[in-house]
Amino acid sequence: PRRRRVQQRALDTRELLLDATVGVLAEQGYAQFSTLAVGEAAGVSRGRLVHHFPTKLALVEATLDHLVERYRERVPLHLDLITDGPDEGRIARALDTLWSLKRSREYAACLELIAGARGDEELRSALRKFDGDLNAALDDAVRRLVGIVADRPGFDAALMTTISAMRGLLLTARALGLSE
Repeated sequence: PRRRRVQQRALDTRELLLDATVGVLAEQGYAQFSTLAVGEAAGVSRGRLVHHFPTKLALVEATLDHLVERYRERVPLHLDLITDGPDEGRIARALDTLWSLKRSREYAACLELIAGARGDEELRSALRKFDGDLNAALDDAVRRLVGIVADRPGFDAALMTTISAMRGLLLTARALGLSE
């Protein structure tokens, strides 16, 4: 029982640090992002933070994995909302849902990392993996949603164009301090 409590406390601390990382990135931006800021936001000592994440990159990589898992957890709920209505409005509901997911605090953190990756090859590498994982999760969701329609010529290109347009709009809005 004691060992289980210690393990659970470690998992709770890890989750707290990952959530704090998302918060710092989303609210303060990549320029203000540091392990010190994350530790302060989480109310965790530097020692405890370094125990879980010895480097800033390790913290970022774990946060990106955490975000993909969160996305995978939320997708089934959103799929139900999309499919519960009439077929004629399904595409509009799907686009609205995708837009709302892209406007989330979690995606704001991703946008900050994307913006910060320009001069950081390690971060770019972590983001490539994240982008692949996120796109795979999205592809799974879309295929469940639209079935064989996803196999039509041009479907993947249209989907990626839509996602890229949303990402571009949100990056621009964040960079210019505009409301999204």
